[in-house]
Amino acid sequence: MSYFQQLLNDGGPIVYVLLGCLLLATIIFLDRFFYCHRARIDTREFLRGLFNILKNNKVVEAIAICDSTPGPVSATVRAAICHCDQDEGKIRQAVDEAALTEIPRLERNTKLLAAIGQIAPVLGLLGTLISLMSIFSKMQGQGHFVETIQLAEHVRSALISSVMGLIVALAVQLFYFILAEQIGKIVLDMEKSASEMIYFLAARKFTPADQGAVSALTATPTEESAIDNATISDEMDDDKQKDL
Repeated sequence: MSYFQQLLNDGGPIVYVLLGCLLLATIIFLDRFFYCHRARIDTREFLRGLFNILKNNKVVEAIAICDSTPGPVSATVRAAICHCDQDEGKIRQAVDEAALTEIPRLERNTKLLAAIGQIAPVLGLLGTLISLMSIFSKMQGQGHFVETIQLAEHVRSALISSVMGLIVALAVQLFYFILAEQIGKIVLDMEKSASEMIYFLAARKFTPADQGAVSALTATPTEESAIDNATISDEMDDDKQKDL
């Protein structure tokens, strides 16, 4: 532990900056890694269950299952089911809009992670150059007689920041590639699941009752108010006819 502390002290303040960058990158990596882990589901079993439910015209139950299933795959599939009473083009548009919402959530802070991996070697080189400038200033002050052992010790200390910068860059790049692989798999599952659901919905015609249930679930607050007002108006007309 003392040797490591000595390396940090010899490396200068840039080494502590690089350690801070490594700590930040580790936090981002763990957050995104566990988020992607929670977002992964068994898409085959998930779609099989939804297909069985939709074959029985239970649209509301299918949407409820999507709501209770975490992850972007269920969100894109839910968007398709909510527009099952429309044509295939409208369903695809709804799925694309849902994907545009979910993919940025998967990629949150990954650009920062890539940026840390790019600037870490530059920071290490900057620390080395600053230390070398200090060494040459000392050499200039001592004149022609400079001890080789002392010079080697100063050069070694100057190179520590460069080594640290390369180590941090390697670790962060590894973090980034792992996350990119995980995100790529989830996006591929989203595309496959959405395509299968769109094909299933396009080949199946739902009853008016199913379409009404979907419209009620996907209605905006204004539309819901209009539906409620229409229902109240119908009830008042029925009461008037009874009185007459």
